[in-house]
Amino acid sequence: MRILLIHSDEFSYRVTQKTPIAEKLEDESIKQGSSKECLVVFSAVEKGDEKNKSYIINQTVAEIKKVAEQVRAKNIVVYPYAHLSQNLSDPKTAIDILKGVAEKLGEEYSVMRSPFGFYKAFIISCKGHPMSELSREIHPVGTEVKEEVVVEVPKKIAKRFLVLTQKGEEIDPEEYVKNCEDDEFKILVEREALGRESPGSGEEPEFISVVKRYHINWESFSDKGHMKFGPEGNLLFELIGEYAEKIVRGLGIPVYSVRGTNMFDLEMKPVKEHAQLYGDRLYQLEVEDNKFVMRYAACHQQFAMIKDWTISYRNLPFGAFENADSYRLEQSGELLLCFRTRKLHMPDFHVICRDEKESLEWFYKIHEKIYEAMDELGRNNELLINLTSEDFYNRNKDFLLKLAKTKNKNLLICFYPPGINYYWSINNEYHILDDLGRPREIGTVQIDFGNSKRFGIKFTDADGSEKFPFILHSAVIGTVERYLFTLFDSAVKMKREGKPPMLPVWISPTQLRIIPVAERHLKFAEELVEQINGVRVDIDDRGETVARRIRQAEEEWIPYIIVVGDKELEGEKLKVRVRETREEVEMTLKQLEKEIKKKIGDKPFKELTLPTHISKRPIFNV
Repeated sequence: MRILLIHSDEFSYRVTQKTPIAEKLEDESIKQGSSKECLVVFSAVEKGDEKNKSYIINQTVAEIKKVAEQVRAKNIVVYPYAHLSQNLSDPKTAIDILKGVAEKLGEEYSVMRSPFGFYKAFIISCKGHPMSELSREIHPVGTEVKEEVVVEVPKKIAKRFLVLTQKGEEIDPEEYVKNCEDDEFKILVEREALGRESPGSGEEPEFISVVKRYHINWESFSDKGHMKFGPEGNLLFELIGEYAEKIVRGLGIPVYSVRGTNMFDLEMKPVKEHAQLYGDRLYQLEVEDNKFVMRYAACHQQFAMIKDWTISYRNLPFGAFENADSYRLEQSGELLLCFRTRKLHMPDFHVICRDEKESLEWFYKIHEKIYEAMDELGRNNELLINLTSEDFYNRNKDFLLKLAKTKNKNLLICFYPPGINYYWSINNEYHILDDLGRPREIGTVQIDFGNSKRFGIKFTDADGSEKFPFILHSAVIGTVERYLFTLFDSAVKMKREGKPPMLPVWISPTQLRIIPVAERHLKFAEELVEQINGVRVDIDDRGETVARRIRQAEEEWIPYIIVVGDKELEGEKLKVRVRETREEVEMTLKQLEKEIKKKIGDKPFKELTLPTHISKRPIFNV
């Protein structure tokens, strides 16, 4: 059990969203609460605490009472806070212990308990005296006391929101929601600025069942939140990685692809400082008495590498790219296949710029690329812009309006509170609305003015002076996993609109399937495979009926299907089933090849990695 005790002038909270592990509430009134002159006990129940719940409860109560007596607090708030630990117990144990602590304290104090398993917004006012911030660990009998976690948990901070219209009007989010028509931007404002649950919260999205058909699932032999990709899933994975790199190489600046390690020593000052800026979802491990952090993006490796480069102003701007395996200790109740994972792959692109003016220029170009990527899928982006100062907003309001006019959209602006040593000035989040009507962040781009100094990255300017560059962080299509999510979520939306659900042709694992009517037609089918180039084609040579094989190809969302029989042996034309239009079209093999290649366009292409004959493949259970 870990607790963080804050002596406060006042504390208030309200529930914003339910998670799958939320406790069942007998009293709905505890969804919000407030207290004055109180001791707030942020609490995390850990693995092992279930071995002796009563001992943990009694010892925790004893520690809280000691502090309450020292600070003369009569009011106590018990507040679940999973971010204090990376070794959490199961939800039932946590609920039992937190209820037990609150009930026992209630015998002597006025106690308010916040519910377990909900997202909550809260406001706290810490008194600031020497005893106002304390932490304690309570261990089950017989266990050793662990060392303190190196990376401190940052305090929650209050943010201010406003809606900036295309005309430059500034509107309070509550007022905007009251007077606007229902649309995707309104849902984003309600969710991010007002903390209201989006439609469909708590439901399992339909894409989950679809994505598993492509041999993509959780890996049960690993930690929670780690995915596995079978043969078809891996093909999708590799194509997406190549696609992300192709996008950034199209920006018109030198892009240097690099590769490195995924764990970094917390004894290194820049690593530790950067980790503390990131927050409370870090994977950490200890090897031979050294503490390491698993990277949460490519930043560590790229910055550690670029600091050793000799850079002139003539070299700027340039980009660095890596599809980096990254690690984020998301809470188990928040995990969602493809969308929120503990291991993820970030096609991370950094642009090294001379100054703020140049960084804004390339920021906008990346902004356009993010929109283009979603436009290709027929998806709408709504924009949340995070800023760390009013000064940046006032100096760059025209630039923000330029962002709004890219797609004639209003913007949700979020101001982070002043007085904190930020390393960035602007961070754009690009949200799509998923099939259940929930905002989902996919692409992102950020201006960083602090990490070049932290990591010692310099360039020599025209006057011979050494300067620290500005750095753009960006993930144009989000992570590989989130782009997969977008693909499958888009297919589910097609289905709801009465269209045949499918992946884009360029990324469909099999682009063309040939079905021979009988065994005597197999050789002809094989000859067709030999004649077609630059297309992923396979043959369903199993002894099933033609109707059954066609139905299975349709269930697999194969874009083009050919059935070959006696008629096809004799003529040049083939009857092609086109999934997108639900039509059956006659064309020659060369015409079909041209049609498929036109659909692929300039996207990456990889050969089929499975045996051409389906009868030779194992059954890939997931």
